[in-house]
Amino acid sequence: MKSCSIKEITGHFFASKTFLVMRICLILLICCVMQSVASTSYSQVTTLTMKLNDVSIEEVLDQIESQTEFRFLYNKKVVDVTRKVDISVKKENVTEILNTLFKNGNISYVISDRYIVLKDKVETKDVQQKKKITGNVSDKSGEPVIGANVVVKGTANGVITDIDGNFSIEVPNSNAILQVSYIGYKPQEVPINGKNRIDVVLASSIEELNEVVVTAMGIKREKKALGYAMQEIKTDNLIENRSESVSNMLQGKVAGVQISQSGTGMGGSTRVIMRGLSSLSGNNQPLWVVDGIPISDNMQGEATEWGNPDYSGGASEINPEDIESISVLKGANAAALYGSRAQNGAILVVTKKGKIDQPLTIEYNGNVSFSTPYESYKLQNIYGQGSNGQYSIDAKGSWGPEMDGSMTVPNWRNSIYGDDRYQPYAMTPQNSQMMDFYRTGVNYNNSVSLAAGGKSLSGRMAYSDSRNNGVTPSHNLTRQYIDANLNFSNQWLQVGMKANYIRQKGRNRPDQGEYGIANQFIKMPRSIRTVDLENPEGLDGNPVNWSGASNEYINPYAYYYKGNGNKDVMNRFIGQINASIIFTDWLRLNGKVGLDWYDTDRRIMMPFSYNSGSNQYTIYTNTFQEINSDVMLNFNKTFGDFSLMANLGAAFRAETSKVLNARSGRFTVPGLVAISNGGNKTVEEGFSKKEVHSVLGNVQFGYKSMVYLDLTGRNDWSSTLPSDNWSYFYPSVSLSGIISEMVKLPEQISFLKIRGSWAKVGNDTSPYRLYPVYGVYTIITPVLGSSAPNGFPLATLKPESTNSYETGLDLRMFSGRIGLDFTYYNSKTTNQILGISVAQSSGYTTKLINAGEMASHGVELMLNFIPVQTKDWQWDVNLNWGTNMSRCIKLDPTVKRWDMGGVRIGNVVVREGEKFGDIIGKAYVRDEVGNMKINADGLPIFESDKVIGNMMPDWTGSVSTTLRWKDVIFNMLIDIKHGGDVVSVTDAYACKLGNSERTLAHRDGGLVVKGVSVDTGQPNTVAITSQQFYETVGGPDGVAEEFLYDGSYVKMREMSVGWNLPKAWIDKTPLKSVKFSLVGRDLFFIKKNTPSNPEGAFSRSDYAQAFEISSMPPTRSFGFNLNVKF
Repeated sequence: MKSCSIKEITGHFFASKTFLVMRICLILLICCVMQSVASTSYSQVTTLTMKLNDVSIEEVLDQIESQTEFRFLYNKKVVDVTRKVDISVKKENVTEILNTLFKNGNISYVISDRYIVLKDKVETKDVQQKKKITGNVSDKSGEPVIGANVVVKGTANGVITDIDGNFSIEVPNSNAILQVSYIGYKPQEVPINGKNRIDVVLASSIEELNEVVVTAMGIKREKKALGYAMQEIKTDNLIENRSESVSNMLQGKVAGVQISQSGTGMGGSTRVIMRGLSSLSGNNQPLWVVDGIPISDNMQGEATEWGNPDYSGGASEINPEDIESISVLKGANAAALYGSRAQNGAILVVTKKGKIDQPLTIEYNGNVSFSTPYESYKLQNIYGQGSNGQYSIDAKGSWGPEMDGSMTVPNWRNSIYGDDRYQPYAMTPQNSQMMDFYRTGVNYNNSVSLAAGGKSLSGRMAYSDSRNNGVTPSHNLTRQYIDANLNFSNQWLQVGMKANYIRQKGRNRPDQGEYGIANQFIKMPRSIRTVDLENPEGLDGNPVNWSGASNEYINPYAYYYKGNGNKDVMNRFIGQINASIIFTDWLRLNGKVGLDWYDTDRRIMMPFSYNSGSNQYTIYTNTFQEINSDVMLNFNKTFGDFSLMANLGAAFRAETSKVLNARSGRFTVPGLVAISNGGNKTVEEGFSKKEVHSVLGNVQFGYKSMVYLDLTGRNDWSSTLPSDNWSYFYPSVSLSGIISEMVKLPEQISFLKIRGSWAKVGNDTSPYRLYPVYGVYTIITPVLGSSAPNGFPLATLKPESTNSYETGLDLRMFSGRIGLDFTYYNSKTTNQILGISVAQSSGYTTKLINAGEMASHGVELMLNFIPVQTKDWQWDVNLNWGTNMSRCIKLDPTVKRWDMGGVRIGNVVVREGEKFGDIIGKAYVRDEVGNMKINADGLPIFESDKVIGNMMPDWTGSVSTTLRWKDVIFNMLIDIKHGGDVVSVTDAYACKLGNSERTLAHRDGGLVVKGVSVDTGQPNTVAITSQQFYETVGGPDGVAEEFLYDGSYVKMREMSVGWNLPKAWIDKTPLKSVKFSLVGRDLFFIKKNTPSNPEGAFSRSDYAQAFEISSMPPTRSFGFNLNVKF
């Protein structure tokens, strides 16, 4: 059967806005058909013949749909279609068949052209007490919600809305309550209160070889002894060619790690994914560890399709000036000692410290850079405001006449707002609407540090000041850092103390998505002059825009006018105390306690509001604290040819978080920005706590420094899991053998090691998911109310579990002139923690389950070689390459597809048996050989909920080179991503409104869409205009297939030229070294396939990588850096 219930129909649409365009097209289709038929309706002229015995009503409906164009709409909760019937008819129309079918039942029907709505017959008992209620259900944009469930609370009496969103229902009395629900919207309960009409607006529910390296838990190891892949990042040029985020500085430097900066402007989020995605609903970001202490990488806010600024994760606040080394533990095998937090790998940061017997060293580093935007999307500059080639001041698109200066048009400020200061003007191309708005960003970074050490005491203190001005007017981000550490050591005791204070202030971070600034320019007619927009205040003091009053079209210059905007302040402290008691040279006891604390205050102000003013002021505060402590006994001793290193200890972690969110509406006293001055005040407060207790240990056996066997184990007890499952064990084992030490190899081979490892780690969950948690709030009176949870908890919740193994080799040739590091890995994650939808009758909207199995495998390759190495010249080349394939092996018997998230134009899903990250949306209907099917109007036919692409890249890589000539050093980094589809909503918007270069051809007609007629099967010959085509397929809920692009790119990520002053120049000065560098970052795309920014995701959420929604224009930065050491 095509469809047998409203719920099943809408179950194919995972975003209500995606379904919106289907409703609109459905209404247009019905109207066209109604105008073309004669007075005799389709239901009267269509006859059927059928003979069925002992079948359900549902099977009869199936037969009718298969033989006709009728579709049945009904609610299974209200209409019983399981009743068995016998039916025998010959050439009878549908009305006669339905009358026969339902004459003895409680089902009635209404025919609206090709749609038949089934509902319960209204009983006549107690008719005197019953009351008929009519109404309408719509979304916040005013569009009708078709098929919404309207039920009288406490009864089975319910109806569904028709194609206009209307409903009519009888209630038992005037005190009844209506429950209104629909997939993709928040359900509502509406009291009748004696009213005869109820209109409901639903809100969307729319989230080098002997080198000693630092490994998990701060344990120092010889790099050659490691049985797993670990990559170190050279930090020499991090402070030289810098970004405001450390994560961004790692782009292109780690094999097999996808590092994607969002297209949200300065201070936006960065996504770091190691070896693919393992968790469907949990966190896929790696653990960040600073000096052995894990820190929070939580985001302080996230942009969505509908707006909001994008905030970076906590790791971006690490000061690159203080970094000494970065080690990347890519997989669970390397990071198993960290337990559940390291399921996705770990990034270990070691900061600079003073050294024993170090004379006083003073270092200054200064950096100035200039950021300029470059327009990534090509807009047309031929046609201006209007429709069908004619000018119209009311038109929202650029389908008007040519902008050749021959036409004088009225000024919208005069015509719409009566401001005669603005006179008519000749309509000419406005080539730089967007670029006129943006500015050159200037970034200043200055730091100074002092370090010194004596016989037993050493220390370092540093201060850094970072002032960044974005390309958006008044967008600023400043950070001040104070870093201090002090270390004491003697023959039996070592004590260290570290304190790092960060103060960050952000101002006017740009909104993203639908209500973002960039989107306003994409939607703006190409003939609108910026000179008329620059003063957004009208004669009456209210905001003005070319569109007139609108919540969708906003004057971009009004965003930060007269106090509008946002600001945030964050204070953060990261500190630790560590100590080691040295019993002997082979036995010691290590312990440390670390604290990561931050307090965020964020405010959004709209006193000069461009909308209804319902949210003119918002205050959001968040206080987070994480305490980590551990104690470990370390044994390290050699016994002849054998060595033994062992660690045994315990760890404790405690997290607390408090959130306060207050909002108020239009101000009573203009200009007084205060919650108490606004209407519709709401206050929300939340808190959470979590603890994890652990015991852990590892042991390494070595033989002749050429064979190493490692065993690790960790057991966690998590407070977020039930007592029966809160204890879980994570083991790992690795084996490495240095072949070049075991056998004689050709002299060209300097070093050869093979390695293999296996590990098991997992992932617990967030707090309060085991039992129902109720919210508390105040209503109009001082009486407290409570809200029930939407999710059904799972008291037997288990942790996610990942089994991973890897194998690889390390090869060095020609005395290290050529190096190769190869790794193959394979992992499988089970017991995924998923929240699946449940029937509303359960009292919940979702329930937690443990289900699902994800498998991932891939290859990582690092190749470095030195083609030239002389006294004056050296040329280094490094290649990184990685590929990953993640697949869903199975989900759950009741769930075959998992919806990760999406926007109106499409969703990202995981399907059982398929690759991770499929993109679904509207796609063109095609015949068996792939030809598009075209309707009688010459327009393509499309259908929804089709897989159109996959967001995961085929592989990522980079090429970096360093060329040194005497004291001059040239660095270059090219970053590459191959594969991974992206849907450009920017392109969809610009095409629908006639602003894209794609829309220039066939404006006067002559566009014959390539395909075959759905009626004749012959090639299409019906000509249409480009406006007809793009208004049909374009827009934010358009045909996703039309705007799907290969997200591959090759980008010049970094380039710098540095000059070290010759030693002879500074020998007789207090200076130890001076280096001056010219630097450039994110300079240009060497190759890209998307019409907009291929790095244009609106947040670091996994699903957001598949969509580009009017992202900020990419920026390139140029500057210089000065480093001086005394």
